Amino acid sequence: MDNVNRARINKKRWHKSRQNQNNISAFEILRLIASIKKTYLPLAILEQILSASAIYINIICGAKILDYITDAIAIPGNAEGAEQEITRLALFMVTLTFFISFLGCIINKYLIVLRREIDESVLNRISVKCLVLDYQILEKTGTLDFIEKAEASSRTNGGITSYCYNISRIIYHIISIIYASVILASLFTSHVNKDSVMEFTNSSHTSPFVIIITAAAIFIRFLIHKKANQMRYDAFEENITSNRRYGAYFNFLYNYKTGKQERIYNMRDMILNGARQEAGNLIKLTKKMVSKELFLSASTEVLMNLLLFIFYIYTGGKTADGSVSTGGIVLYAGTLAALSNSLSDISGIFNELHIMGQYIGNYISFLSLENEKYEGTIPVEKRLDNDYELEFKNVSFHYPDNTEMVLKNITAKIKVGRKMAIAGRNGSGKSTFIKLLLRLYDPSEGEILLNGVDIRKYDYDEYRQIFGVVFQDFQLFSLPIAQNVAASTQYDRERVLHVLGQAGMAERVQAMEKGIETVIYKQEDEGVEISGGEAQKIAIARALYRNAPVVIMDEPTAALDPASELEIYGRFDEMTSQKTAIYISHRMSSCRFCENILVFDNGNISEMGSHEKLVAKGGLYKSLWDAQAQYYSTAGK
Repeated sequence: MDNVNRARINKKRWHKSRQNQNNISAFEILRLIASIKKTYLPLAILEQILSASAIYINIICGAKILDYITDAIAIPGNAEGAEQEITRLALFMVTLTFFISFLGCIINKYLIVLRREIDESVLNRISVKCLVLDYQILEKTGTLDFIEKAEASSRTNGGITSYCYNISRIIYHIISIIYASVILASLFTSHVNKDSVMEFTNSSHTSPFVIIITAAAIFIRFLIHKKANQMRYDAFEENITSNRRYGAYFNFLYNYKTGKQERIYNMRDMILNGARQEAGNLIKLTKKMVSKELFLSASTEVLMNLLLFIFYIYTGGKTADGSVSTGGIVLYAGTLAALSNSLSDISGIFNELHIMGQYIGNYISFLSLENEKYEGTIPVEKRLDNDYELEFKNVSFHYPDNTEMVLKNITAKIKVGRKMAIAGRNGSGKSTFIKLLLRLYDPSEGEILLNGVDIRKYDYDEYRQIFGVVFQDFQLFSLPIAQNVAASTQYDRERVLHVLGQAGMAERVQAMEKGIETVIYKQEDEGVEISGGEAQKIAIARALYRNAPVVIMDEPTAALDPASELEIYGRFDEMTSQKTAIYISHRMSSCRFCENILVFDNGNISEMGSHEKLVAKGGLYKSLWDAQAQYYSTAGK
């Protein structure tokens, strides 16, 4: 399959994953939950079953005790027997309720721990997914919003643990409705007293009427909840970008690294006004949604109170005509209250589960997003002599969602052991050339070969091991220096010190109180601030620590002073002995150290050769060199 067709397929796959993010089934969500913690949902359901059972145990036993009390008062001779029954029943109720409550308490405490584990696992999976995504996907225009939506969806409405809770609450209400239906069956089927003073309960049509009204109320409430929950989700979708921007503005305020610029250039008003504008958008939408929700909530309350009123009239009529005992009043009133609560909640929960499924769908869709690059399987040959050859063969490239070619028909060979420089004006394609070499992107046309084999066919993890890189926008972390250098929590102490020495940073680090264990930056109390030049030296040490056969330096001395730059270049031969070294620099002085120079211009290699050859040629390289030559002569004085 050619690269163009593959790109089209990958683009369709990306958009399909974005479009299908809300088409997640409940089964997929349950499978996700089980993959995180299998025991969580069953325990949550058990807790709710116990809770529902405890309520009806108290209602039934309470009603029975009241009947015994009523009989004892009406028939004094039964007092002694009634007292024994009351004591026995009360002891049974208290013992069983205590056992259920105690067991429920243990389960609840365990669920709290599991919820924390699940929440951590959910966020960790997002982080891991970001780390394994193709770089070309991570740089896509819509990826930031997609990640924000996945992260926000994982916690909106409580996230996955709340989804489990709602499932368990449905079980609770189903159990409650079953209990209530069994109890109320005797109420609706009780004998009609022809002499009843209550015409409402005297009719044989009353019971079916009450049942129909109840079903209608449940259905209407279901529709109201569905409308309200869909409104909330629509607002969530509409707010994604504003929420991300709002958070970004406040990150400017919290991030001490941007504090200097904010104060020197008095950027406070710019940042706060931007935050206020995004907050205004959020507030405006929230007000609109709340006003609609208020009407829907009021409609729901009126409906359920009307239903409860009808229930109480019906039960009161049954009591008045003698169909229901005194204890029955407590039994049916308590049952009706519990049934009303279950009927009120269950339709809302079903709708909430549907909307939560949409939220979680964003999360699952992000996790299921497939990488676009071809996954090779060929192992990279481990050569002690580092005899590797890299070749660009008719390579052209354009970035995703952009048809303009950044590189055009590039052909070049990179032989291990040679020093190569890449020069050219800004935007000429130098950094893109390196991104393709590192396989952060795949060519749109042509191919890149390693020892004659297309690099896409190699195992990617193995392929990237042959490179040590210092990016122009390198990042260090607020971790110990040794971990920054080794890019790992495990490291060789002597090797760390050696490469720091090669980069000219050993003396500075050894002078620190904790040496290579020193945490850099002020994210920690004991963190030490370092200069941009010192950070760049640590980044160079990290590239050297890998001991890869190809070392790439993108603007390797940009933050260094002239003396440090001269020191680093003086050591480059030693640092990269028996290795390929590729330098990208706007400082043309770095090119003098290289055997071969590629000069990029508007996506093409316009010139190629040594420093002396290119200067003699009098082309673009010569003009770039002459533009900076005065600074070299000045620096040497």
